[in-house]
Amino acid sequence: MRIRTFTLLVVLAMLVAACSPAGTTDSTSTTGAEATTTTGTPAPEPMQLAYSLQSGTSYAFEVGLDQTIDLSTTGDASALGEGDVPGQMSISVTGTSVFTYSVADGPESGTYAVTITGDFSDLQFTGTVDGEPVTADDIPDLANMDPVDVTVIVDEQGNVIPDQSGLEDDLFGMGGLDMLGQLGSTGATGQFVGPPFTEDDVTVGDTWSETVETPTMPGSDPITTKIESEVVSTDSVDGHDVFVIDTTTTTSPISFDLGDLLAGFMTAFVPEDASEEELAQLDEIVSQIKFAFSVDETVGHLKTWFDYEAGLARNAEYASTTHLVMDINMPDDTTNELVAFGMDMNVSQDVTYHLTDAPSA
Repeated sequence: MRIRTFTLLVVLAMLVAACSPAGTTDSTSTTGAEATTTTGTPAPEPMQLAYSLQSGTSYAFEVGLDQTIDLSTTGDASALGEGDVPGQMSISVTGTSVFTYSVADGPESGTYAVTITGDFSDLQFTGTVDGEPVTADDIPDLANMDPVDVTVIVDEQGNVIPDQSGLEDDLFGMGGLDMLGQLGSTGATGQFVGPPFTEDDVTVGDTWSETVETPTMPGSDPITTKIESEVVSTDSVDGHDVFVIDTTTTTSPISFDLGDLLAGFMTAFVPEDASEEELAQLDEIVSQIKFAFSVDETVGHLKTWFDYEAGLARNAEYASTTHLVMDINMPDDTTNELVAFGMDMNVSQDVTYHLTDAPSA
């Protein structure tokens, strides 16, 4: 059993990558909290946290991925132009690799271009498709994950600076699904490691938060992510004193329907000599076209062991769960009759990072 026509569903499974914090900061606040019990070294005096990034340097993390995809579908997958789409699937994907982070000057003063490269060439799979055990050979679209090669622009506080010509213009354009696929190939493994910092001084017990917005289609509300961080304790990693920082990211629900766009394409190419009966049939079809996606509110949890002297994360752990629903009603290419297809998917993932090579020229 080989599930070859699976690409779109894999893209949607990896959509969780799009829920990572990225965008323009709306607000930042810092508050003092009651002292938290520390481990390792005593809490130092309040200080401003920042990432020590220098153009021309590079460093590396060992990255571990543990992802579970649970999927169920209904209806006729020909609505997607697909063939062998499973009705039920539960797959666990695990792997470990080394990712290199190369730093260059960013487009503006005080920003840095961090290029992240790596790949999972030896992923392990367990699970079932339609009740039958599967191997990597059965699901090549998952097994052949593209290598990660992505550049993020950040400032010294770790705020990700969006590419203004990227997400806003392409997410719901003709290349929208390709763009999502590119995000999916990087996933949470292709992210800058560590939370964004406040410009205020902090120590154990201090909290700060900010809200970032990622634009979607023109006329629609942006995706909003609230990022809340707290220095919960101190510790030591590989002989280096660190702050242990807990960060929670809450991303607003995502919902869109490309039905109107697709209906517009259909009506734009109606022959001038179409009969009233043909026009009526087209109107009936157009009124029922649907290509809707929704992603529930997504919460991610990040724990970072941040070396405040070296200005980098020594360790990090990220966990999140995403629930996605797809509802499609499209005309069949041959019969022109409407075909319905639905999908319900849960994606949970745990990603770990351990610094293996400190910044070097």
